[in-house]
Amino acid sequence: MRRFNAHPLLDSRFVDTLLEHFGEGSEHLCILTTNGEPEAMCLLQRGRLGVWRSFLPSQAQLGPTLMPNPNALQDLMRSLPGIVTRLDLLCTDPELGNLSKGNCVTTTGQNHALTMNIRLDETFERYWAQRSKNLKKNMDRYERRLAIDHLDPRFLCICGPDAVGPALARYAELESKGWKAELGTAISIDSRQGRFYTSLLNRFSLTGNAIVFELWFGAQLAASRLVIGSADMLVILKTTYDEALERYAPGRQLLKAIIESLFTSHRGKVLEFYTDANADNLAWATGKRWMKHVSVARSVTTENILQLLWASRQMVTFEPKPPVLVSDTLAISVYHHTDEFPHDVQQFFEERTKDNVEFSAAWYRNLLNTVYDNHNGICIYVLRKGGRTVAALPMLVKQRLSGKWMESLGNYYTSIYAPLIDPDLRARDLAHLLNAAKEAYKPLNSFRFAPMDPESGSFCTLLEALRLSGFATFRFFCFGNWYLPVSCDWKEYLQSREGKLRNTIRRMKAKLTAQGGVLELITNGSQLERGLAAYQQVYASSWKKPEPYPNFIPELIRTCAANNWLRLGVAWLNGIPIAAQIWIVANRKADIYKLAYDESHKCYAPGTLVTAMLMEHAIEKDRVTEVDYLIGDDSYKESWMSHRRERFGIMAYNPRTISGLFGLGQELLGRELKPLVSRTKSVLRKMPRPGN
Repeated sequence: MRRFNAHPLLDSRFVDTLLEHFGEGSEHLCILTTNGEPEAMCLLQRGRLGVWRSFLPSQAQLGPTLMPNPNALQDLMRSLPGIVTRLDLLCTDPELGNLSKGNCVTTTGQNHALTMNIRLDETFERYWAQRSKNLKKNMDRYERRLAIDHLDPRFLCICGPDAVGPALARYAELESKGWKAELGTAISIDSRQGRFYTSLLNRFSLTGNAIVFELWFGAQLAASRLVIGSADMLVILKTTYDEALERYAPGRQLLKAIIESLFTSHRGKVLEFYTDANADNLAWATGKRWMKHVSVARSVTTENILQLLWASRQMVTFEPKPPVLVSDTLAISVYHHTDEFPHDVQQFFEERTKDNVEFSAAWYRNLLNTVYDNHNGICIYVLRKGGRTVAALPMLVKQRLSGKWMESLGNYYTSIYAPLIDPDLRARDLAHLLNAAKEAYKPLNSFRFAPMDPESGSFCTLLEALRLSGFATFRFFCFGNWYLPVSCDWKEYLQSREGKLRNTIRRMKAKLTAQGGVLELITNGSQLERGLAAYQQVYASSWKKPEPYPNFIPELIRTCAANNWLRLGVAWLNGIPIAAQIWIVANRKADIYKLAYDESHKCYAPGTLVTAMLMEHAIEKDRVTEVDYLIGDDSYKESWMSHRRERFGIMAYNPRTISGLFGLGQELLGRELKPLVSRTKSVLRKMPRPGN
């Protein structure tokens, strides 16, 4: 517990009480020790087919896992008894150790629930001033209703050992009158769940770490919340309110009173909710994060076998027709060009431009007009929730004799793709977009999305949404991506580079200048077309193949100039362009998009000089925080960049179609044979050649 800030939900009192009331006797406490000291712990249960998973009754909001190092997962699997095929650690909190970040290739993480917290720093007045206008307006309205109806609100904070039990009984009585009673989830003091909470609160109350907050309207209990805590943290366990008083929002009024009280009594701590927060809940939060389920398979072969078993089950399971409209608040629209976008969709795309220029409507418009003009497979699926746009999937439908498949809208000009989603969107909502596409293009055999950032939330959400839609999913490597986090000025940056690069820049710049050469930076205005012509002339004189879509780059340059994203660098020698580069700079990020130089003037290292000019401008003038070399592991990129990451794609097969099942089989076979082929090639390379 010393490594996890004495977390209340990982406290031995909490876990012991869970085991006492919900344990079956088959649970295993796994402890990793180093030099006799415990370094990690988790509580597991054995499942079917050799799968082990966290002990997680519904009353546990956090999985009982204390494991700061994700690389210990394989050691844990090897220590478990019997044949172990997979380990599922459920409801893990990335703030306590991001277990999906380990070096094991068979580790996967999926978003489970969006939790939230409130940091009790500074003052309540400052916190409340930072809340949304809508939240404050609603709370004012509820308080006016109380005043008009002459109801007297009274707030109680109950924490004594003798008082907590009766307060819990009042909580149970109130909850039994509401919708939870109809679902069978309400607390009853005489039930197993009631006995659990009674025992739990009693144990925590002995150290002053259990609180029942109540809101009364006169003599009537209106709302109640159960809370446990530690030296650094408070956790809300359960909440209920009198539904007959709903017009006064007693649950919200109690929450406001609790927060205001805690800013005084528990300053500096954090209030954790461990709930699946919606937009209304998040209006109260100062922080949010995704809780994750983390799975690790014993080996790639084991993972493939489990995928095949899952696919076989999908084939024989009845699949109801997926609804396009799930409720009155959820609606799906399809557009075939960005010019068809209504204002809300246009605005949604523009808001996502802050993440990457390639997510903008302007980028897609140029791609559609110059690469996919009149293509009949363009589908941009848009999801609205409560009338608000929350997701967009730009996709391309393709077809052959074996059936149809869909892939992300892009091509080799695309350095990054992502579904455009609201950060709080659930995978189950995004799944409705995929179901709509699957239904519209029967039989749809597969989806393919690439290239993507595997560390992004949208990647995890899309992966889980595909699984929820009945697809067998696989990640695949696309390319390496070199980039530079910028935290210094140009002079300091240049000094951090190799002496060879610095000397090349100094000598070649002097040489080019002596021969009448100049470096020019063009962003927009009257020089734009001249700069475009220079780029095209250099490109035609370079080693690069002609562009198959000759209008894409010219229109991209014009689009970037119109949005003030363009940084076009040109090296001239006696009026002749000998090198040119296109950089795209937006939201303090610089993308090195295209570069070329005339090989007949290689002796001036003009490409290096243009890169240096643009790098200096990006750091000193644009004040970027990152420079990105985009696609590929070319050796020269390491000279300029300091970090490397990888881009992955997602391949998803529909096991309910013949072609989808065939593709799935090919995928599994290929993944099984790949290590064998690699080892065979390695052995052959080491064998002596005839005649040696």
